[in-house]
Amino acid sequence: MSVAQPLATAARPPERRGACPTLATPMETGDGLLARLRPVAPGYAPKAWLRLATLSRTHGNGLLDVTARGNLQIRGLTRDSAGQLAQDLADAGLHSHTGLAIETPPLAGLDSSEIADGRPLAEALRAAVMAEGDALRLAPKLAVVVDGGGLLNLSGQVADIRLDAVRRDGAVLWRIGLAGDALSARALAEVPQSEAVAVVLQLLSALTALGPAARGRDLDPAALARSATLPPPQAIPSPAPVGFLTAGGLVVQGVRLPFGRIAAEALVTWLEGLERLGASEVRLAPGHALLVLGIAPERAAEAAALAQVAGLIVDPADPRNHIVACPGQRGCGSGLIDPRALTDLLVTTAPALLDGSLTLHLSGCGKGCAHPAAAPLGLTGTPDGIALVVAGRAGDPPVDVLAAADLGPALSRLSLRLRAAPDSAVTQITQLGPDGLRALIKDET
Repeated sequence: MSVAQPLATAARPPERRGACPTLATPMETGDGLLARLRPVAPGYAPKAWLRLATLSRTHGNGLLDVTARGNLQIRGLTRDSAGQLAQDLADAGLHSHTGLAIETPPLAGLDSSEIADGRPLAEALRAAVMAEGDALRLAPKLAVVVDGGGLLNLSGQVADIRLDAVRRDGAVLWRIGLAGDALSARALAEVPQSEAVAVVLQLLSALTALGPAARGRDLDPAALARSATLPPPQAIPSPAPVGFLTAGGLVVQGVRLPFGRIAAEALVTWLEGLERLGASEVRLAPGHALLVLGIAPERAAEAAALAQVAGLIVDPADPRNHIVACPGQRGCGSGLIDPRALTDLLVTTAPALLDGSLTLHLSGCGKGCAHPAAAPLGLTGTPDGIALVVAGRAGDPPVDVLAAADLGPALSRLSLRLRAAPDSAVTQITQLGPDGLRALIKDET
């Protein structure tokens, strides 16, 4: 294929919106309006998902996304159809959370390996925030994580405020931190559940005092800390939500959506097959994934084949598990490149980058919606070309900016260099450093 054509950049700069799309306030994108749902129920039976798929075709363009944080998006809506979608979802009992985003692990309450079930604390916090009403004026994208641990925990998820369950002397406490994941968040205190809501409300009040755009990183941890010293954080590794996974005594099938998206037709075919296999529930999960409950282990091969037919990722070794990409030009007005074409290019010309040691972030523009955190290696669409970003966010200063036609040869040179050494891709890229990497991709070594 011609590299220059599918990766060609457009002239439109990215538009930072400062808010998240909801059912009540859908957002304009490159393929119509987009509405994001944060389902109240932890999961839906296949029949309820079938209803969702039908509504996405009736009111939108039949494309659904699962976001990096495990929310659901319905695309291609109009001003008229968005309102009717909200009504039809309510009539079907498919309700969505509004207000402050409070996230818990997708298997909370089912995974016997978790330290604590974070759902009661999350619900208590939602109720307390709702009771505060207009007294709290918070940034639209503010996020709180309540992580009770377990197999598919949220230790790697960045949040403005984190509550992580820890065991101390036989008791369960909640470690409260600011602006980061479980390892990088600035710890303030470890408190029993009975005190946790009050501490978080104090932080939300402090954010309100700073203004409606304030985020967790804007708070002064020294002024808010309740403990002078705390034990160092311990992040529990969480596997990719792909394949058949055992969480305590629970067995679930995890599937990933390529580029976080599935067409309603493929979703319907998959769901009808799941019903025949005895699936009881499908849950949204971070990492653009869905979790299927109720499949008997002896039917695992059938379930995997069914998901593959629907175009879903079912193999933990699939190289696409190590690529995070947004819709780009195919579904966003700010997209300057086509990450799908870029993925094809990576798989064919730079397989050594996909050894599993790093996450590749492909972003249509500098907003980096698909992966807001820093990534070991990223390619970002810009008006001047495709920016190569190392250990940074999509919009961070790049190592270099390449023309679309030059990207394939540059990636091929990098892949050949990586294959020639025994170290992992991420180790070699770190050793090369920005100057060495720039020289290599520009063939100046």
